[in-house]
Order: sequence, then structure tokens, then C-alpha cells
Amino acid sequence: MNIKKCIILALILITGCTSMKFWIPSYSFDELIAIKTQIDAAENPALGFLFLKQLEGKRVKVHNAVVKQIGNSINIDYTFSVIATVEHSSGPIDCYIYTRNWRNEEDFTSVARLKLGDTIYVIGRFSRFLKLPGNKYAVELVESNMSIVK
Repeated sequence: MNIKKCIILALILITGCTSMKFWIPSYSFDELIAIKTQIDAAENPALGFLFLKQLEGKRVKVHNAVVKQIGNSINIDYTFSVIATVEHSSGPIDCYIYTRNWRNEEDFTSVARLKLGDTIYVIGRFSRFLKLPGNKYAVELVESNMSIVK
């Protein structure tokens, strides 16, 4: 009887850890921007592509992002997006954040609680760099979880 309980508990634990994606490596926002700098500096486009592939599907942790705008999504898989600005040594960088909850549904509740100017903490999966007018770019994070920093 105890063996059955242990096996069931182990299966639940393994399934939970796998679905919560604990095993996915994560980068800080500074590490992400350092890799973007390497991509831009690469003379060989294949090398830049390899740096970009290194980020594919990885999680990114963003501390102290300030909510700049909440609006309709430019990503077809999401209804709403949160645009937040992160202060970096190279200047302010925008993050386009798309949220998911633990049931893998879009997290409307977290987005609805936000106000412009709120400081948030975000953990999301890197999607891509967005080219903006001029020499600017933004970071797109999908499947994100966010919380308001008090």
C-alpha cells in the first residue's frame, strides 16, 4: 500500500515539475541584452543566428519593469499585451509582454490589475527581438507570469 502511494506521489511531482517548466534555463535581462549586443556585433550572419538560437525558448527574468501601456496585442496568439520599459545601461528598452496562467490560458486577471506606472517583475519565455523605428529595438516575452512590485 505504501509503495502505491509513493509511486502516485512521484508521478504527480514529476508531472507537475514538467508542466511548470522548472527545467528550462533562464537568463537575466542584462544577459539577454548582452547576447543581443553579440548578435549585432557579429560580422558573420550565421554566428548571429547561432546566438539567437541560443535564446530560443529560454526564460527571461525582468526586474523593475515600469508599465508604459496596456493594449491590444500585436501577437496573434494573445488578446492583450503589456508594454513595459526596463532601464538598462544602454538606455530604456521596451518589453512586449504576453501572459499565461498556470492552466496555460491567457491571464486576463493579471493584466486587468495593472495601472500605468506600476513596477512589475516578469518571468517569460523569450520570443524575439522587435525592430523599432530608428536604431531602437524591443524584446517580446510570451507565456509570461508577472507580479506587481510593491
